[in-house]
Amino acid sequence: MRSAPKNVGKVPSWVWAVLVLVHLGFLIYSVTHHSWFFPDTDRYIAAGQNLREYGELYARPWPATAPSGQAIQEFTIRPPGYPLFLSVLGVEANSVQPVWVLLVQSLLSMLNLGWVLIYWAKRAEPSAKQWAASLFLLLFPGQFIYANAVMSEIVLQTVVLGLAGLGAGCLIRPTGMRVAGLALSTCLAFLLKPVFYLLAFVLPILILGLAWQHRRVVWSLMGIVPLAVLLLYMQWNEQRTGYFHFSSIAEINLLHYNAAGVVRQVEGKQAEDRWVADVLAEANAQLSFRQRQLLIQHRATDVLKAHPVVYLRQQVQGMLAFFLDPGRFDIARFLSLNTGAGGLLEQMRGAGMRGLLEALWKLPLGFLALLALIAVANATRLGLAIRGFWRAHFAAKELKRGRWCLAGLILYVALLTGPLGAARFLVPVWPLLLLLALWGVKMPGIRAEQGAPVRQNEG
Repeated sequence: MRSAPKNVGKVPSWVWAVLVLVHLGFLIYSVTHHSWFFPDTDRYIAAGQNLREYGELYARPWPATAPSGQAIQEFTIRPPGYPLFLSVLGVEANSVQPVWVLLVQSLLSMLNLGWVLIYWAKRAEPSAKQWAASLFLLLFPGQFIYANAVMSEIVLQTVVLGLAGLGAGCLIRPTGMRVAGLALSTCLAFLLKPVFYLLAFVLPILILGLAWQHRRVVWSLMGIVPLAVLLLYMQWNEQRTGYFHFSSIAEINLLHYNAAGVVRQVEGKQAEDRWVADVLAEANAQLSFRQRQLLIQHRATDVLKAHPVVYLRQQVQGMLAFFLDPGRFDIARFLSLNTGAGGLLEQMRGAGMRGLLEALWKLPLGFLALLALIAVANATRLGLAIRGFWRAHFAAKELKRGRWCLAGLILYVALLTGPLGAARFLVPVWPLLLLLALWGVKMPGIRAEQGAPVRQNEG
């Protein structure tokens, strides 16, 4: 019998070379063209600097007098995770080039993608053609752009990968270390991005079930840790703002995106601007920040209740954009291209399909071709991920159970992102989608029926 090739089960060297060169190219461009600065970058840097100098998490330059009205939202608009990361690396408002941040994030990005590729290589032993197919699936500029921008996506992505791996491990073979790691990674996730804070309510139920099944009382206590951290953080926010909440970004998104998007589709852009201005004027006139936020909630919720079908349509559009958006805004921002304000989805909501086509028509032909290629890669990846999820049902127990953790986290973020759906919001869970897509190319193994040996699926 012929022995297997030496590179079977390993990531080919040319794949590693491509990953390194692409990351290095984006890093050099970001530093030399000042492309690391995105719309939220200044808030992250200010929050980190204020936390270090004044012991306060405030996402604007430190004010001379106590903030009031709308300015109070800056105390909680960004959770402490990424500002602390920047503070540790010494990033300040006057930083010329945060090279260390970009370098660390690029290394984390390669680590994340490398873990996915190594796992697939060892378990599936893909052929040269299948590795070539995987290269096309890696066509997702958002991964490399946000690795080289002062934004939280890649740091969060690393935490989410750990969360997914530990979650899958607990579903397959729970141990005390895995349960503790799952609780810790959940805390880190919502302290980096507010979208994950609901997991603090879900995780205790999962871990309590495991603790009951395996008779481990200590696990129950571990499961409560994320909820305790969440409530303590919300109490701290109440002490500083007078309002018990996790993040003011919830009301910002509810007003400026969810409800405003509905008003725009129903009555037009001018009506949207008037409505937002009126709500803000009324909210800012309230006597307390708590009353301000509650009023925004009520006004926005009234709009959503009045037009549930329109909002549902926006939710579906946003979730599709979450998976398929080629990232026009991200690419244009990184390359300093003037391609119009907002994303393509926003322009479609403003003027319908006609507005979307007009926006695309104005783009340079080369840029339009690039977006089309990325969109094809996104659609292919999504289709293969669905195929991989389905085929994992027939694979070993590890994959059959683990797929629920991967798909669950992806759909959780897609659902909560809702009408805001865009390539940027996919970045934290994108390696999970990539892994499912790679399973769609070739599964690590198909479960044998009635005791027959496991066979490899050649794709």
